[in-house]
Amino acid sequence: MKGVIEGLRSKDRATVLASMDELEALLRRSAAGTEAIGPLCEIMGHGQEEERRRAIWCLGKLGQNKVGDPAAIPPLLESAAHPSAENRENTAWALGELAGAGVGSEEALGALVDMLEDPDDHVKAMAAWSLGRYVQKLGIRDPRCLGPLEAMSSSPSTYLAKSAGFALELIKRDPSGES
Repeated sequence: MKGVIEGLRSKDRATVLASMDELEALLRRSAAGTEAIGPLCEIMGHGQEEERRRAIWCLGKLGQNKVGDPAAIPPLLESAAHPSAENRENTAWALGELAGAGVGSEEALGALVDMLEDPDDHVKAMAAWSLGRYVQKLGIRDPRCLGPLEAMSSSPSTYLAKSAGFALELIKRDPSGES
């Protein structure tokens, strides 16, 4: 893993990309830990588009593997308004996966609420799912999302309706666990 981390910090783009390949393979086997978060955050701050996109995925995959660090939130928040819908959707997913690892923030929750108004349906659906994760895993709710989620739940798009329904069920549930 040490060689991968060193490669992620390289100034040589080919080395960074090769190290990202190795890290992604490790993440698929749940064999990477918090030591990758710092270099991934650095890539998010100065990497080229492909590296940034892959860093978002890696941060989300770390969260999925129950590895998280609050340091991952600020660079992800910067990607929440990225021009690419794919990056915004992946950012929403990564924030939800980090919540699953016990890492979140009020700022991230606010960004997810804002993403419910995104023009792209995939971004909206992923933001709804991630808001559900915030409630499910961190116990954090934001009442500002109720209106947009209720509107989404009656969408003709099954994808949007199901994502919103998942979040609404969790958000409206009594904090004690009773519905």
